[in-house]
Amino acid sequence: MKGLPDTLDNHVGLFFVVHNELLLHSCTLNDAEKYGDFLNYPFSHEKVWLSHYKNKHRVDFDYFPRGRIVYNRVKQQSILYYDGCIKSEAKKIQSLFPSKTCIIARDEHYQCHKCCEGYVI
Repeated sequence: MKGLPDTLDNHVGLFFVVHNELLLHSCTLNDAEKYGDFLNYPFSHEKVWLSHYKNKHRVDFDYFPRGRIVYNRVKQQSILYYDGCIKSEAKKIQSLFPSKTCIIARDEHYQCHKCCEGYVI
């Protein structure tokens, strides 16, 4: 998969998988937004898509598979939520946390046009 960094230790972020390319936006835990016990990337998928990809791909932000990486400060572990279409890609992203715990979890919130019944293009 194109677009993989060397590591995501101490990062949170969000990502899209577009034509087998990872479009990753991340920040360090120090720059993350606090949300209860969690640290989160400060921008939404929609905002990132509109700013960087909408003009190129000409579809809405939820058309392609996507996911998010958050950090649980209490458990000191990262959680990678992903669209069901990209389980193998999620496992590859998970491997970028070599010195920290990162679990992956399917999340119904992240559904691309293939996964979402009634998706209107």
